[in-house]
Amino acid sequence: MVHAFSKGIVPGPFSESLIRNHPKTFVEIRHCAVAHIAAEEEVNKKRTRMVPTRPRATSRPQTLRVHETTTKKKTPVKQQPYQPRKHQTRGRERENVPPRHNFVVELKDLIAIPNVAERLKVPPKTDKRLWPNKNVWCEFHQAFDHPIRNCLALGHQLDELVKNGLLRDYLQEK
Repeated sequence: MVHAFSKGIVPGPFSESLIRNHPKTFVEIRHCAVAHIAAEEEVNKKRTRMVPTRPRATSRPQTLRVHETTTKKKTPVKQQPYQPRKHQTRGRERENVPPRHNFVVELKDLIAIPNVAERLKVPPKTDKRLWPNKNVWCEFHQAFDHPIRNCLALGHQLDELVKNGLLRDYLQEK
């Protein structure tokens, strides 16, 4: 792992110090990194404290080099303060998950009730794998791959029916 880490690091002073020191554990790499960061901070402090010993003469303008005349001077980029990374979910984003409602009957019995069944739109059959498990049956899709309690299509439609008040009799008291 240490070898893979040192091979994957960007070439520069820190990678050169790793080549010189030959760390054998990640603890040693961490110590090298802390020492390298401290050294860089000291160099930056010295650069900001240093003032020129004598001011430049302003009597004549400094001649421009050929390269500077043909290209615009780049403005220095301000360094932004460190922003921690946002939490990333694995796979699909979980923003589109419908709320779970507690019903007095099981979901497979609920979708079999004629009044409810006529309001549900069963999605068309698909060959896509909807869930990583091939042995679990979804009564709503009439397909394997996911349990009915995790069925997003059914969850969204039942949530709409609950919002419209059509499933009021089947909801458990909170």
